[in-house]
Amino acid sequence: MMLRHPLYAAGLAATVVLAGCGPKHHLADYDFANRSITVVTSTPAYPELHTGGLGVDGPDPVRAVIQAGSRVAKEVEARRARTRLDSAAAAVDVGRRMGERTADRAGRYLAATPVASGPADFTLEVWVTDFGLDARAWDSAAYLYTNAEAVLIDGASGREVWSVRVWAREAMTPAIFDSGPVPSDAITAGSLMTVSVEDFQRVLERLADLSSDLVTNELREELRDVRRR
Repeated sequence: MMLRHPLYAAGLAATVVLAGCGPKHHLADYDFANRSITVVTSTPAYPELHTGGLGVDGPDPVRAVIQAGSRVAKEVEARRARTRLDSAAAAVDVGRRMGERTADRAGRYLAATPVASGPADFTLEVWVTDFGLDARAWDSAAYLYTNAEAVLIDGASGREVWSVRVWAREAMTPAIFDSGPVPSDAITAGSLMTVSVEDFQRVLERLADLSSDLVTNELREELRDVRRR
C-alpha cells in the first residue's frame, strides 16, 4: 500500500482549485470608477456529506466482504465527522467570509466603492452553491470542498455584466495509490477519527478565502484584457 501524501488534518494538505468563466462578459461596456458596489451572499444551511455505496461485487468475494466491512467503518466515521463539521460550519459563515473578502478585492480592481447594504450601482451576487465532506472515492482522500458562483449585475438595468464559477477542495485524509493489505476505506475511517472541529474550521476558512480569491482573480484577469484593448 502506498500513500499519495501524508495526513495533514490541520488543514495543510495540498489544495486543488479550479475556476471557470461564465458566458461572454460585458465589462467593456461600463466605467466602474467611483461607482458603488455591494456584495450579496447566499450559502446552504448545512454542509453536505458524501460517503458512497457499500456494494460487494467483484472477482474476489472474500476481499469484497473485507472491503465492505471497511466501508461500513468509513460510513460510521464519516457520519461522526459530520457532527464535528456541522459545528465548524456554525462557527465559520463561509458565505459571509467569502463575501467580505470578495467585496474588498473586487472594489479595488473595479475602482468602485464597496457599500455594506442598500442600493448600489452594481451588485455582486456570490452563491456558495454547495460545500461539505466527500469521502466517496476508495482510492483517494476524503476532502472538504466548496462550489461557488459569482455574478456581477448592473443595479439600474439588472443586466448580468460578468460571471464565474469556482471550485476548491482540500484533503482531510491520505490518498491511496492501491488498496494493499489494508483496505483504503479503513485508512480513511481511521484518519477521519482524528479530524477535530478546529481542523474542519481552519479548512473551511481556507476554502472560503481561496474561493473568494479565485473569483476576484478571474475578474482581475478579465479587466486586464479589457483595459489592454
